[in-house]
Amino acid sequence: MSGSLFANSAMTVLFPVIQQRIQACQAEIIPAEGKKQAAVALILRNLASDPKMFFIERARHENDPWSGQIAFPGGNREAGDISPFATACRETEEEVGIELSPRNLLGRLNDQQGRNKNQKLPLVISCFVFNMESEQQTINNSEVEDSFWVPVSHLLNDHNRIDYRPPGYSDEIWPAIRLDGQRVLWGLTWRFVRMFLNLVT
Repeated sequence: MSGSLFANSAMTVLFPVIQQRIQACQAEIIPAEGKKQAAVALILRNLASDPKMFFIERARHENDPWSGQIAFPGGNREAGDISPFATACRETEEEVGIELSPRNLLGRLNDQQGRNKNQKLPLVISCFVFNMESEQQTINNSEVEDSFWVPVSHLLNDHNRIDYRPPGYSDEIWPAIRLDGQRVLWGLTWRFVRMFLNLVT
């Protein structure tokens, strides 16, 4: 990845180039008829110096199929949400206390079909990309075990790529990235991350 934008010594060009590429992306929208909708927020900061991406570690709940996984803040669309974008903003504020608005929005990635253990779910997940000018203090609610920032350079580094066997997934092997400690990024969130990296590098 040495030829990527993130290896460019002129780091100040990152923000306008990333913004241009994301805004130029024609996101694939999956029709939501007959399906539930959910939305997540891919949040970036320090785009002009040392880009970082925000993640949460989901709290562990017995009835949550994504319990304990690394994810973006987000959740199911509610009746009062006028759009998936509104869902991403509301859920992010509820889960970690970060306030997002249209002025922070860079763009949108392709919608994804919801899955659980390779079984399709009647669920469409949308991902919106935001840029924060500075780090905001986070307040994790009961759905979030922890929240943290990861350098984009770590996500780009091939040495951090692993084959991962998720707990409860039998002998299935998934592409993943090892973060700090025992944290592993895989599944839906990794698909969105990979989509973003492919778009801007």
